Amino acid sequence: MNLQRIRSDTMIVYHNSIITLDYDPATDILEVALPDMQAHSISEVERCLHIIVEHVISYDVKKLLLDSSKAVVEVEDETYRSLILQFSRELINTRLQKVARIATPVASQEHRANLMAQEVHQLKPAVAYENFAGRAAALDWLLV
Repeated sequence: MNLQRIRSDTMIVYHNSIITLDYDPATDILEVALPDMQAHSISEVERCLHIIVEHVISYDVKKLLLDSSKAVVEVEDETYRSLILQFSRELINTRLQKVARIATPVASQEHRANLMAQEVHQLKPAVAYENFAGRAAALDWLLV
């Protein structure tokens, strides 16, 4: 698989100062680097997550790549839980089939993310979800 080709065919479908959504219609992959989550910016994060869902719906996206590798999460556990559960519930109501997440190298953040993934799994989503250390492995899985 030529990952360079995949990258060159993408188009920016949304961009603001916090997130950029890249969509590749050939592979039906929407890619986004998740924003930082800090107490002072929760409303902005909520809006960004909603924008992702809106684009999954409007482009009828089947594959989503969420890059958490550089995101800083500095919010209380309950706030984080609420944000992720709401985002997950909204995604469950789309035609999304696969979500690949690029993990963060920060162990404490990754632990929180894994706990949330277990809780989201209890919602019994029809969406396949996998965590990856890097972009190449995540793309390979999405393309299968």
